[in-house]
Amino acid sequence: MTTHRIRVGIDVGGTFTDAVAVDATTLRLVGQVKVPTSHHHEDGVAHGIVEALDRLLTQTGHAPADVAFLAHGTTQATNALLEGDVATVGLLGIGTGAGTYFTRRLATLAKLELTPGKRLPLHYAHVPDPEDAPAVRAAVEQLTAAGAKALVASEPFGVDRPEGEEAVADAARATGLPTTAAHEITSLYGLRKRTRTAVVNAAILPRMLATADLVDASITKAGVTAPLMVMRCDGGVMSLDEMRRRPLLTVLSGPAAGVAGALMQERVSEGVFLETGGTSTDISVVKRGKVAVRHAVLLGRTSYLNALDV
Repeated sequence: MTTHRIRVGIDVGGTFTDAVAVDATTLRLVGQVKVPTSHHHEDGVAHGIVEALDRLLTQTGHAPADVAFLAHGTTQATNALLEGDVATVGLLGIGTGAGTYFTRRLATLAKLELTPGKRLPLHYAHVPDPEDAPAVRAAVEQLTAAGAKALVASEPFGVDRPEGEEAVADAARATGLPTTAAHEITSLYGLRKRTRTAVVNAAILPRMLATADLVDASITKAGVTAPLMVMRCDGGVMSLDEMRRRPLLTVLSGPAAGVAGALMQERVSEGVFLETGGTSTDISVVKRGKVAVRHAVLLGRTSYLNALDV
């Protein structure tokens, strides 16, 4: 058995799961496999990931301990938004006085269109004082009774004064529902855009949390000790724990990984890069050896998500 270590990349698409291995030292391609994405297996897409990894290791003659680096790219978040397969979000707006008007207007985020004729399921509750525990509890109960599966706390100027969002989010987490404060998703100014970005993140949070847990357990069971990294939409990678907090960063990560590979492996300086999958076709333009980074458009609106321009 070879002693050379390998770096492995696994991409989970809507139709197929692809895995490739490169020599950890030379970066030479040493193996690649393709298996159907296991959407309907009891372990979800994690089953296909492990199957692809097992086949790849067999093909290349390596053991799980030979994996020096493992990166996982997924289109699950992208496909969930494209197909409207998201969780109902409960939005906790915070504030009193003049800011109340703008906070209450966040309820109109329920008009965000997922697919033609289908809107993002969102319910709104207002919390005047984040330190008023009974009021916070009542607002959370109102949202959970309405069917919310993930919660977001948002307050004007929460970037500068996050204490209010943090207090409400901490209280809401007692329900066991995944909860985030808007400033945790992005620290940029702009109440509506910041909250909209956090709401979209929350809409895919339950699904991506379940996926992360299954993938983590499956990779560990397979004997791989290298930390599992997840592709980001800006072409970088993040830890699995970061994905559990901000799964929105995986939106468009599949296309980002493809064009990042074209830049590194093919040394493209000028050109148009197309990647056709089972659910979508992604197009990006390479100019002067770079792909532009922009705020991604999600559900027809700009967000505070930095992504490669795909």
